[in-house]
Amino acid sequence: MRRAAFGNKGVPGLLTPCYSGSHPSGTFGPVNPILNSTYEFMSTFFLEVSSVFPDFYLHLGGDEVDFTCWKSNPDIQAFMKKQGFGNDFKELESFYIQTLLNIVSAYGKGYVVWQEVFDNKVKVRPDTIIQVWREEEPVRYMKEMELITGAGFRALLSAPWYLNHITYGPDWRQIYMVEPLEFKGSPQQKALVIGGEACMWGEYVDSTNLAPRLWPRAGAVAERLWSNKLVTSLDFAFKRLTQFRCELLRRGVQAQPLSVGYCEQEFEQT
Repeated sequence: MRRAAFGNKGVPGLLTPCYSGSHPSGTFGPVNPILNSTYEFMSTFFLEVSSVFPDFYLHLGGDEVDFTCWKSNPDIQAFMKKQGFGNDFKELESFYIQTLLNIVSAYGKGYVVWQEVFDNKVKVRPDTIIQVWREEEPVRYMKEMELITGAGFRALLSAPWYLNHITYGPDWRQIYMVEPLEFKGSPQQKALVIGGEACMWGEYVDSTNLAPRLWPRAGAVAERLWSNKLVTSLDFAFKRLTQFRCELLRRGVQAQPLSVGYCEQEFEQT
């Protein structure tokens, strides 16, 4: 649902035309949520997705929705008035998400949305999974986990595990020391945390640096997620992850070093 600055290059009419005053500006915003054609396309699209991919869960997005374009569009304004939404564009977002969830659930699929859907108090189905990704405040994501599970929703954590963020030295240590259940909440709440995900924005990543940026750092995330919270020895983890890195090199994966050192596989003749 993100804004497209250079026009509607995909399905005609799918994106919202933005206005400057009383005239179209030539730019487009999020998906247009007031047209029947939007939901006809979504129904066809997700039917195809469901037939091609066997995965149970579909991620429906919902992050960083900018309401500016919706606010500028007179047709959106008229729809808002007719629906009794007033000037609350979170209500319009809720309308869109609810309709989308109804479409996807009809295909027997599960669904994941980003945390903004929850933060904006969008009315979603009880079985919706909320993924926590915002990380601008150091411990904010733990409070978010508390609120989401407190509301009875299942949660996925990714906020501390964005691998596009790199720092000098062994940054895998910070990744490894995150405890995803370290938030205030009952055992019932913590049972609603179904896992986590290592993520990576792609603005500065392509085929030349994807593998070394991903590995072996993603291995630290994986081990954290499958390990007991009492498993916290960095020295012990370092030995395993170093061996893992060398094994990746042996298999031809250009995994970057965890720290100062080397693998024999780096110098083997092929």
